Amino acid sequence: MRLAIFSLVWLLVFTVAYGAQVERLDNPGFEDGVLTPWTTNGNWAIDTTDPHTGTYCASNEGNNYIEQAFDPTDVNDISLLTLWMKQPEAAITAVYLYYGPSDNDVVMNDLVGTDWEEFDMTGDLRGTGDLEKIRIWGYSGGGPDPDISYVDDVSIIYEDYVGIESASLGSIKATFK
Repeated sequence: MRLAIFSLVWLLVFTVAYGAQVERLDNPGFEDGVLTPWTTNGNWAIDTTDPHTGTYCASNEGNNYIEQAFDPTDVNDISLLTLWMKQPEAAITAVYLYYGPSDNDVVMNDLVGTDWEEFDMTGDLRGTGDLEKIRIWGYSGGGPDPDISYVDDVSIIYEDYVGIESASLGSIKATFK
């Protein structure tokens, strides 16, 4: 009987792992006060005018993108993919989800108001594959005012499976004496 219990405990100690929720992006709310490690093909910049949370957000005028590449992450481990966006003209944005250097899906989001709006794109992830970059586009041609986009609090949360610290065989044996 003791051998059966010992074997079960041994198996559990070395196979049990738990998932810790971890943010995949660096500087997801731009609170470092710089764009890095975000990159852009245009004039995205740090803005303090009206961030969604904190002190900073990113803003852009025109149809330019801001993006961040990261370690490939299995989509089945991603539990949340969201961002907050604001456009004074309530226009549209495209978000590209990259599964490889040239393999992506485009998610179109219509802004319905002129205040901050949250976009939950978790359901837009593919059923399989590794996500490795997100690209967020501004817009142009929305109306008579400047075509400004604001982005804040971009978040990709994934489960990082961490094993329990292993116990030595001797410490497990000592438990059953």
